[in-house]
Amino acid sequence: MTTTRRDLLELLAAATGASVLSPFAVGCGGSSASGASTTTAHEASGGEATSDPLAVPTTRPEGWDALAFNRARGNAGAIPESYRDEINGPDGDLVHLGKHLPYVPSLAAGLVPAGMIALMFGDPSLGRTRHPNAPPSEAVPTGHWYDWIRIRKATADEALETTSTYGGWPTVLEADSGRYVAQEGTDVTADLGKNTVYLAQLPEGVVSGDVIRVHGNCLTHGEYVDFVTVP
Repeated sequence: MTTTRRDLLELLAAATGASVLSPFAVGCGGSSASGASTTTAHEASGGEATSDPLAVPTTRPEGWDALAFNRARGNAGAIPESYRDEINGPDGDLVHLGKHLPYVPSLAAGLVPAGMIALMFGDPSLGRTRHPNAPPSEAVPTGHWYDWIRIRKATADEALETTSTYGGWPTVLEADSGRYVAQEGTDVTADLGKNTVYLAQLPEGVVSGDVIRVHGNCLTHGEYVDFVTVP
């Protein structure tokens, strides 16, 4: 069955609680190849109705369905066309979309610096495939890791957003604001890189118990959005 732009907008509306104003997108917004922050129609309206299929909500909508939202947004262009058969296939939820959604792992005390949060992708407690990480290779010239992660407090009010960058894996570049630690032991490359924990900068003023929006870009498989609670 062919999925039309109208279908995508209706899926996004269902996932975010927004109304569909028009079957036509008004712009891309939300991200850039450099990882610089941009404002989308959805953000500008405080998470209310928008016709931009790539917009992301500022707050976690009632009845939020991260899988449905990311599938619809991915089909609208946030996920490479080469990966869309996988996200729309029978294993799409757990093996492909779920693999790219963030969660806060349990770590030993002292591993997370003040002002940062530990994130992994693909929560096994939800039956999701854990996200592997890999350096550039002949098979995957770009490499396979998250090269930027943006965090914003989930509020309709004006809020700061941080962008943590990861210019390499298994080590970051000197200029990067993000860091890696190992979930177990000290080797982030263990278990095909599934032992990698991303340390990302929190916006100033975000405290334990706050809900944050996490918007990240997997070099190979595109952008994904979800909400987590700061521990």
